[in-house]
Amino acid sequence: MNFKKIFLLSLILVVIVSGFSIAKPRIIVNEKNPIKFAPMSPDVLVVQRVNLRANNINAIFQNTGIFDQNTASTNSPGLEWPKGSNKFACFTAGLSLGCKIYAPVPNQPDTNVKTSQYAQVMASYGGEYTPGWVQNINGVITPITGADFKIYNVKLGDNATNSADWADWGKMVPFGAPFEDKNNNGTYDPLVDVPGQKNAAQTLFFTMTDAFIEQKNPGEGFGGGVPYPLLYAEVHFTAWAYNTPGLEDLQFINWVVINKGNRSWDSTFMSVVVDPDLGDANDDYIGCDTNLNMGFCYNGDNDDAIYGQNPPAFGMDYFKSPIIRKPPAPNDTLGLTSFVFFTNTGSSPPPCESDPNGEPIPAYLMMQGLKKDGSPFLNPLVYPVIEPTRYVYPGDPETNIGWTETKGSVQNCGGTSGILVTTNPTGDRRFIFNSGRYDFSYQPGDTQNIVLAQFVARGQNNKNSVTRLKALSRTAQIIYDNNFNVTPPPPAPVVNYSISPLINGLCNITLNWGDISESYNYLDTIFYPPSVNNRYKFEGYEIYEINKNANTLPDFTKPETIGNELVLIDIFDLRNNVGVIIDTFSTGIVVGQNEQYSPYQIVPPYKMVKPANFPNQGISRSITLTGTKFPENYNGNTNFIYGQEYQFAVVAYAYSPADSIRRGFKVIRNSVSAQIIKIRPTAPPAGTHYTMKNGDTLNVSFPIRDLGLTPIIRNQDELKNATYRAVFNNDTTYNILRKLQGENNFTTIKSGLKYVNFKSNTEDSSRIIDGVYMNLQKIRFTANGPIGDYVGNFGLIRDLGLKPDSIQSRKSGVEYVPPQNNPFAGAKIVTTNNINASWQSKSFSMTYPNKYNYNLNGSTVRPDRLNVMKIVFTGDTNTGQIAYRFCARTHNPPADPSFAQYIVNTSANATALIYQDKRRVPFKVYEINPYDSTEAPRQVNVAFVENNDTIPRGLVNGKWDPTSDSTGSNELIYIFNSTYQDPAWDAFYAQPTRNLFLSVQIDVAYVWAPRLINSGAAPKVNDELYIYPYYVTRPLYQSNVPTNPFFYEFSTIAPIYGDPNNAKNENAMDKIKVVPNPYYGYSTLDRTISDKFVTFRNLPLNCTIKIYTLGGDLIKTLNKTGTGKVSTSSTIEWNLQNQDNVPVASGIYIALIDAPGIGQKVIKIVIFTAQERINF
Repeated sequence: MNFKKIFLLSLILVVIVSGFSIAKPRIIVNEKNPIKFAPMSPDVLVVQRVNLRANNINAIFQNTGIFDQNTASTNSPGLEWPKGSNKFACFTAGLSLGCKIYAPVPNQPDTNVKTSQYAQVMASYGGEYTPGWVQNINGVITPITGADFKIYNVKLGDNATNSADWADWGKMVPFGAPFEDKNNNGTYDPLVDVPGQKNAAQTLFFTMTDAFIEQKNPGEGFGGGVPYPLLYAEVHFTAWAYNTPGLEDLQFINWVVINKGNRSWDSTFMSVVVDPDLGDANDDYIGCDTNLNMGFCYNGDNDDAIYGQNPPAFGMDYFKSPIIRKPPAPNDTLGLTSFVFFTNTGSSPPPCESDPNGEPIPAYLMMQGLKKDGSPFLNPLVYPVIEPTRYVYPGDPETNIGWTETKGSVQNCGGTSGILVTTNPTGDRRFIFNSGRYDFSYQPGDTQNIVLAQFVARGQNNKNSVTRLKALSRTAQIIYDNNFNVTPPPPAPVVNYSISPLINGLCNITLNWGDISESYNYLDTIFYPPSVNNRYKFEGYEIYEINKNANTLPDFTKPETIGNELVLIDIFDLRNNVGVIIDTFSTGIVVGQNEQYSPYQIVPPYKMVKPANFPNQGISRSITLTGTKFPENYNGNTNFIYGQEYQFAVVAYAYSPADSIRRGFKVIRNSVSAQIIKIRPTAPPAGTHYTMKNGDTLNVSFPIRDLGLTPIIRNQDELKNATYRAVFNNDTTYNILRKLQGENNFTTIKSGLKYVNFKSNTEDSSRIIDGVYMNLQKIRFTANGPIGDYVGNFGLIRDLGLKPDSIQSRKSGVEYVPPQNNPFAGAKIVTTNNINASWQSKSFSMTYPNKYNYNLNGSTVRPDRLNVMKIVFTGDTNTGQIAYRFCARTHNPPADPSFAQYIVNTSANATALIYQDKRRVPFKVYEINPYDSTEAPRQVNVAFVENNDTIPRGLVNGKWDPTSDSTGSNELIYIFNSTYQDPAWDAFYAQPTRNLFLSVQIDVAYVWAPRLINSGAAPKVNDELYIYPYYVTRPLYQSNVPTNPFFYEFSTIAPIYGDPNNAKNENAMDKIKVVPNPYYGYSTLDRTISDKFVTFRNLPLNCTIKIYTLGGDLIKTLNKTGTGKVSTSSTIEWNLQNQDNVPVASGIYIALIDAPGIGQKVIKIVIFTAQERINF
């Protein structure tokens, strides 16, 4: 390579770059002090930049008083529109103050010698403010700064836990930081009130002052560098933005300016100095609208090098300006007192119209609406008639009415004689937005308030964009006039995600979110009167995948902007038959300067495919995705791949059914751009153990077995060591409680949750808490008429797979413990009313009495009063309990002579089961109360039935003695709901005529018809048989309200991340790899052409990676620590550069990975770098 040529080229590039850099006054970037203009103390200021990016505008705000500029990079604009497009509509802006102060003459020994002197603090390209405030005690002035005086940044969804600025907001409230006063007590209560502008999606706040002389910069860009006298201005700065539809292209700014000095400011002018640079800065025009107090910039032709065809327009608008107080007369509102411009010096403008960089007095003249030599701006429409004006280009570009840049200007310096330019050439413009007057005197302690909006709009052409901009200005004015009471969108869903690994480096992605959006109910009285009842209510969720290469996102209220930047995956909407929503929007066509409107689909958005299950799908709060909708970004692979980046958004939307609502007001939804979540599937760190994994279904705690609550793991990374309860209230609602490990009491997480009144395959009635989908399905039964006539899930939990609702039983309703000892099976019997008995549990021939099972009779025990029963086998009758013995078919003579002595009472009724006597049985029966886990089991009464029929179908021997015959000899057990007493008994059952067949008159909980599995089978001592009912989640009857409410309970176990012992035992170091390897000069994972890297994967939480050449030279050290999201802290990137940040050459490199407590591993990395050539 010819190094002389390279040096020559480098020199040429330096000269070229230097040439460009003088086109605008720019600040010097310095690592120690990013803004440095030879200050007296280089450490006085630490520059802070914060992005306000809640909607389509992404603007940078800096604590020196400027905004819309990125001073971190030389010559970089700072207002991006649309957000993410890398296209910029404004280069810089800021509020400058200029005045005269009667003060002692500097450098004079006699301090009594005073004159009126120019004073100013400027903010255009660098900013002369310093964060802090001014303390004035009895005339002694002390400027104060410190770590607390920073830009505070809060967003919707923040809280004191996840945002330090939110937690510390109270520090700024004394300086005017806005907050929503939730309890209306006039004071800021951190635990109650909400920091930030009400309903704003994002708010910035800081205080600043000119009282630090070190920040006075002669090269600020617009005047500046006046170290004396100081104004001692204290400025409280607030900027905020909404993501409400219709307000997504504007931001609001509020300055509160206080004179904290001891002297008045006379002839005061306040100016917002703006360098718009709309896309390509070299083809701009500017203008103003004096009726709207608005200044704007638009493209001089209809094709911008950056924005392309039909470029947008950018503007600013005063909503509140300084006032002159003249009590008792009304205040005199200044408004926009002048709108003038200056021109980039590099464009060779007339000298009096050039940058007043470092020229304080010329800048002050321009703040008054004059040229910088004091000459007036002249109206070219009447020239050579001299008509001075302080408002340049106030005409309308689209209608061509009035003075616009296309009608020229007068280039006059040093007076009123000049050159008439018939049509201005396009170029790099700057405008000054002035408000002030010669009689505007600012007394010590006075406060002035300036409110401004900046916005961008795009129309059908460059001039129509100005018309659209003015319409947006009027909308912003409505918001201001209504005290910023905007119609907010639903609270944005807070989305988490979880990765489920598949094979071969593939995975599924599950998104899950909470229900914060679903309580949204808002009456809009801003754009429509209350009589219209424009009330928005939550309607559903939309799930999108966004093309990761998309530069912009569509505005759904502007159908012409909708392209292929995102794909609608699904819609979960309420089952209320709203479904598809049509609204009226602009067609993008202008006829005779009138926009044409037409109906368009807004849900689903225009041009987007309607999801398969929409509408009336029901509400879900999670979705598992199995592949991307943009395979072209991943070499045609539709599967999700570890290491690749995917982007999604979950958006809540609300709907107004008001008939008169049209033109974009039917639907209000969250901003898609604000909801984007970027996911790069990454494995957990080595040594991670999941006891519970995605997709696992957890058991609820004993004694409940039905799946009225089914806990399913949706996000294994959010699991906690905790116990949860779903507690049911008497009004059909339920609460979710949690007790963390180590805590003694449960805390209510959610309360008053409701069931939907229909069976649902979605999550309408359920919630996701800490990564657990708490699938609550109301176990319903309906009483159709007589006792026992129920429909739905009731009584004994059915065997698996039985209808009608097997999703609510994952385990059978009868369980023998231990199962290997079970001697029983279900008998096949014919009832006394000649029915082949059916059972809710076929395997055990057991049921709760009802119209559809056993003998088709019900019971006095309703399904919602059933509890778990436990039969404990005692081995003999001596230790068992007393049972009531009944006999069937006593209308016949004894079927066997041996039966006669045991048939005491008879009945002529063939169906009757007649009471005989009391006998001990080899078991005891207990009821377990789920309402109180501390309560001892309650022993209940039982009966057994013998059958007067031929052996083996019958057996009457005075004892419970089932056989191995298929009928079990019809030895039935009836379990009652009444409490057992011994030796006393219940006379209700012990009546000679008591007929057990008439169970509708008796408190029968369960009927069991067992048989032995073989002739020698028998239960063992202390074996147990559990009987589980459906717990009916419906209001409890007042007569049976328990002391403690009914609840489901389950526990979760949190993952263990990156345990070194686990990693060592699993030989985790063997799984570490580098991707891609080899690196062939390019990878699909590269973020840009200059952002190249390889990734070390499957790493432990903490390790050191040293990279060597084959010659043994250490060229790079990477230190990985378990910072960030611990569940995905398993990777680190190497940017293919050495310790000196120089790209490495092609070759083979050795990586030594050292993980303390785990081990070491050596990996070879092959790098082929791309060959770069310079074209001469």
